[in-house]
Amino acid sequence: MLMTILLAGCTTPMPPTPTPPPTATATPTPIPTPTATPTPVPTPTPAAEPAGTAIPAAIRQTANIETYRMQLSLRGSGLVGGFNLGNTTTDLLSLDGQFAGADVSFTLRGFLAAFLGADVTRGLQAMTVGGVSYVRGPLTFLGAPDDVWYRLTPEQSVIATPPTQVDTTLSAVNRAGADFSRFTIGTTAERDGVQCQEYVGDREATTALFASLGAIGLPTQLPDSTVTDAAAQIWVCEDGYLRQLTVTFSGTATDAQGQAQPFSFALDVQLSDINEDIRLTPPADARDLPTPGSGTP
Repeated sequence: MLMTILLAGCTTPMPPTPTPPPTATATPTPIPTPTATPTPVPTPTPAAEPAGTAIPAAIRQTANIETYRMQLSLRGSGLVGGFNLGNTTTDLLSLDGQFAGADVSFTLRGFLAAFLGADVTRGLQAMTVGGVSYVRGPLTFLGAPDDVWYRLTPEQSVIATPPTQVDTTLSAVNRAGADFSRFTIGTTAERDGVQCQEYVGDREATTALFASLGAIGLPTQLPDSTVTDAAAQIWVCEDGYLRQLTVTFSGTATDAQGQAQPFSFALDVQLSDINEDIRLTPPADARDLPTPGSGTP
């Protein structure tokens, strides 16, 4: 027994299990700093051309268009153009027309159209296509009793002539030499799907424009001293064409008895479908006008 213990004491002891080295702590990957989103630089808005050059250039260019649609409204109250319309604003003239070279189709409504015997609601409907003019009845002053299209004689074709057209109207304004330099630059907006620049006229600028419009037959013979308020807006578009003209006036005018009477006046002209493909077709069922005294349709 003692021998066994001694032998055991002489046995070489087992080396101790080495302590494992500490695992290295991973260095955290730095979170990248987000790149700042660059602030977009706004595209500079082109400076609007001064009214004194932009408007006359647009008038000259627009005067040469061949195809277009025109919508014109002329409204007034009080003493306007020799008519005493009373206190209620009246539609003096409303024109909706399509123009394609020498061909034209239009509807004329309002106070002035009623003088021609046109239906108050439907108005006077007329067209000229291929050199032949037509008008829709009934029109008692022509002896056209039915609701059909009538073919006009060359002598009667003046009835199918619209009261205003772009070429004659704007050419007259251009010749009148209106001073647009006093118009100021207004807002921008779309007209007929085209971006346009507004030019605004105050009382003095509008009065000068109004005088030039009188040269083309509009009822504008009003002394400047009677005008208490006036304004105008002209829209010139990026394609160089004029798309809208609005003129408003109010004040007092002297009647035939020498009494001062209030008046107001508003003209609005809009052009669209400029240089589009507009084709007008003559009515297929047009009749000749009855011979006076014949009683035949």
